[in-house]
Formats: sequence, structure tokens, C-alpha cells
Amino acid sequence: MINNIQLDLTEIIKDFFYAEQVEELSNQLNFDKHIPESGAAEKDDLNNSSFSFGPETKVNIDLIVTYASTRINEDNFLALLLVLSNSAVTYGDFNSALDLCDKIISFSADNTLLSNLSANAYLLMGEIYSRQANWELSFSKIDSARNLFITLNDNVGVARSENLLGTIYGDLGDLSKAVEHFETALSLTNNLDNYSFTGKIEINLGIVNTIQGNYNNAVSYFKRALLNFEKINEVKRISEINHNMGMVYTKKNDFNSALKHFDDSILLAIKSGYMQTCGMAYLSKAYVYSQMKDYKLSLAFAGKAMDIAYKLDDKLTIAEVYKIKGIIHRESKNFGASENLLLTSLRINSETGNKLNEAETYHELGILYKDMGMIEKSKANLDKALDYFKKISAEPEIKKLESILKFLI
Repeated sequence: MINNIQLDLTEIIKDFFYAEQVEELSNQLNFDKHIPESGAAEKDDLNNSSFSFGPETKVNIDLIVTYASTRINEDNFLALLLVLSNSAVTYGDFNSALDLCDKIISFSADNTLLSNLSANAYLLMGEIYSRQANWELSFSKIDSARNLFITLNDNVGVARSENLLGTIYGDLGDLSKAVEHFETALSLTNNLDNYSFTGKIEINLGIVNTIQGNYNNAVSYFKRALLNFEKINEVKRISEINHNMGMVYTKKNDFNSALKHFDDSILLAIKSGYMQTCGMAYLSKAYVYSQMKDYKLSLAFAGKAMDIAYKLDDKLTIAEVYKIKGIIHRESKNFGASENLLLTSLRINSETGNKLNEAETYHELGILYKDMGMIEKSKANLDKALDYFKKISAEPEIKKLESILKFLI
């Protein structure tokens, strides 16, 4: 059966070639000819394989690039490379995306008329490196992109750069800088009918408000974003918003509502082939089931999330999976396994500079050591978590930690 990646590549080549060229190229590509029936729905199960990609996908991308290099003009060729690189990111093939971006930058280096393509390639590279927690390279590529966008008087491009910077500072736990960049990005789009991009910024502001415990504000931002993406039927982002809404309800301990949003997120992510959001939703379901004491189901979803995270080389999610597994084993009184898993999560978060997740892991370690009767170790870890959450004014977390510390003797 033809998979989501092949369908996507088929649609891409239709946008850049004449009908006879599409037919010729399609015959050269490694595509299964059995097209699925219209309306066939993927099911949300633990064995779903709709995201599989491998050498054949890279081969197909190489063949498309080679075929295009002698048949379309330079502008369209580089535009095709950018579309292919974005598609590769969607399906988690970061290496192919980086190679394509390098080609764009190399081809357009001496042509100022192609600077916009270079800027977009730099920005995409910045996003990829941020997902891999390679912060230095990420900041460098975003800076190159933003400078080019400024030169081109491209406010949307500058805003996209600001938005990505806000996302990175959020990952690093510097929420004040994150909000500063998000608000700058939003101000640059005030007079534009760019529903997609405005919605992305609103999602990010919703996430920051969730972390800070401003749940009503968070829901408001997510609903505004949802309206923007429903106007343009952008399924990937609607999936992402459902995941974020699920996170808000998880924070409020409304687990049934949370699971409903996570399930909606997964179904839409599978439909659109968006691996990263699907992996995060599986992980979030794992956490919810751990809180509901269904450890078998919790571990199953955590395992699925880990499979996707390793395919993407998504270090931040990998660390989160270790943390969730540590919580599961702690709740089931397997303290030795829990400690090792949580310390692994802590190490990865420390290595990648993810201060927010590092603090969350200190919190979980503090609870573990309390349950083990190791009071001094518990206090030390809880204090480290509390110090960080005070820095970012995360009131719900501060209250939880102070409540635990108050009863430790």
C-alpha cells in the first residue's frame, strides 16, 4: 500500500511538472501502484506503521532532484528543494532536509534575487537543529535567516524567525525571553491575514501560559489558534492544538477530557503523517494513564512514544519518555528502575540545556526519594526544582513543591 510519504511526494511533483513529466517521473520512482481507497482511515493503535520511512524515501527524493535539475528553471528548482525539505522534516527525515537546505543555500549564494529561498532554508535548518537540541547551530542559522529577511523587508520572515527563537527559549526554560520573542512576532503580523502563522504564535503563547499556570489564558489562546487553523483546514496544527488542550486538562487533573483531546490529536496526526505531534500525544497519554494507575497501558504508550522519538532523533522527547517511565516505575514501587530512568532523563536534559524539563525531573526525583525514605536527597532535589520554578513564576509548580517540602522532616 502506498504510504503518506509517497502520496505527499506525488502531490509535490504535480505542482512543479507538466502532466507528461509527472507520469514519466512517477514511473521512475519506487512507488507501490496500489492507491488506497478514498476515505480509508488510519486507526489509533499501538502497532500503526503509517509513519515508516527508510532508504526508499531518500532514493525517491534524490531521483526527483536529479530529474528536476535539467527540466525546470533555477527559481522553480530551488523552490522544489525547499518544499521537499519541509516535507522531509514533517516525516522526520532530518538528514535529507538538511542536505536539501545546503543545496538551496549553495545554489543561491551569489544571486540576491534568490535570497528569500536562502533565508527560508536557513530558518528550516534552525528549526531542525533546535529539535536536535543543537542550540549553537540553531541560533546561528536563525540569525542568518533573520538578517536576510530584514534586508528583504520581509516582516513575515522576521516574525517567523522571532517565533522560532521564542520556541527555543521556551525549551531552554527562559519564559520571559520566550514571551518577548512571541509578542514581537505577533506584533509583526497584526495587519496581515496570515491565519496559519498567527495561529502558530497563539499556540506558543498558550503553551507559555500553561507552564505559568494561567490555564484560562492558555485555553483562550488555543481556541483563537484553533479558529485560525480551521479557516484554512490545516490538519497538522489542529492536531497540535488538541494535544496542547489535552495538556491543560492534564494540569487540571481532568483526565477524561485530556484523553479525548489526545486521541483527537493522534487521529489527526496519523491522518496528516505528523510524527512529532503523534509521539508527544502518545507520551502524554502514557503520563495520564500512569496517574490513573493503569501502568500496563501507560508503559505501552511510552514505548510507542520512544519509538517515534528515536526515529526523529528528538532528544527532548526521549528525555521526557525516560521521565514518564521513571514516574510509572515509581508509582508501581519499582524504585531502583525509577531512579535509573529519572537520572537518565536528568542527564539528557542537562546535556541539552533544557532547564524546564530538568526542573520537572528534579521534582520527580524528589518525590521518589521521599517515597524511599531518603529525606535529605528528597529535599535537595525538590529545592533545585523550586529554585527554577520561582525564576519563571510557575505558581502551580511552586505551590506543589512548597506543600511537599513543608511536610518533610
